[in-house]
Amino acid sequence: MPQPTFQSFLGIAKETTPGTPVAATAFIPVKTMSPSDKLTLLDDQGMRGSMVSTYDRISGPIWAEYGFDGDVFPDTLGWMVTGVLGDLASSGASAPYTHNAAVLNSGTGQPPSYTLSDYYTINTRQFPGLRFSELGIKFSGDGLLTYSAKATSLASATTTKPTPSYTAVQPLPGWVGAVAIGGVASAFVVDGECTIKRPITVVQTADGTQAPYALWAGPVEASGKLTLVMEDDTQLTNYLTNAKPSLDINYAQGAAAAAVQVKLHMTKAAFTNAEISRGKDYIELSVDYDALANTTDVGTSGGYSPIKVTLQNAVASGIYK
Repeated sequence: MPQPTFQSFLGIAKETTPGTPVAATAFIPVKTMSPSDKLTLLDDQGMRGSMVSTYDRISGPIWAEYGFDGDVFPDTLGWMVTGVLGDLASSGASAPYTHNAAVLNSGTGQPPSYTLSDYYTINTRQFPGLRFSELGIKFSGDGLLTYSAKATSLASATTTKPTPSYTAVQPLPGWVGAVAIGGVASAFVVDGECTIKRPITVVQTADGTQAPYALWAGPVEASGKLTLVMEDDTQLTNYLTNAKPSLDINYAQGAAAAAVQVKLHMTKAAFTNAEISRGKDYIELSVDYDALANTTDVGTSGGYSPIKVTLQNAVASGIYK
């Protein structure tokens, strides 16, 4: 008998010991979930006097990849932001708490690991040792703020079904956002996106287990696109002169304990392409940008970072990391 898709849900929790699964402590509203265990199959192709090529397949290393996406909730987004950047400083004695995330540059530079719990009516599968490799955020004036996330983990295993509970915070509509380029408020931004990503390398050794020796996080990059109503040549000139203006994408609403915020700040956004478009009744400018590492957008671990992400919500210190 078929099983209902819409009874699925996704839980998450931080791990004390990377790779040791833990029960979900928070639940993320999602639109799509794409779990994929990656079993390496090793072919036995030793010739045995017959006109065939493959005699057997041997189980090799195994790990998993996980992707999911949905609308941005200012509290649950903190798991993905912290997971891809690594450095998190939280403050506040009561809601709203403020969380500032940047690239972790101390110790081994490795971000925290998490366990995802994926319930799909037939069973619940945990994906332990999970590290995020990508977080993309998109916005438009006529839609909701959305995200997509990708991660790598150890192989999944079944567990008991958790009891989900969800945030009462609403997702953010795109029109709430405020964009500033070069410190100047820019009301002409039609839509845009920002993607933070880093490679996660599956390190496999001869250590008596199919599981990876490590899931190793590499360097962080941030880049994106903007579509602008072309009022003048200012942003085209920023591209042509390699001006590298600052870029702020700021979503904030509510007051007092109910105040929430999602802010992306890039001190140096290098425009890598700018194209004039006349496909509509008004002229648009499409801009690609790369956020460059600098010493302003850093966290408590110092060094360099291309981006600083600030969240405000009712999540207390010590939850995300």
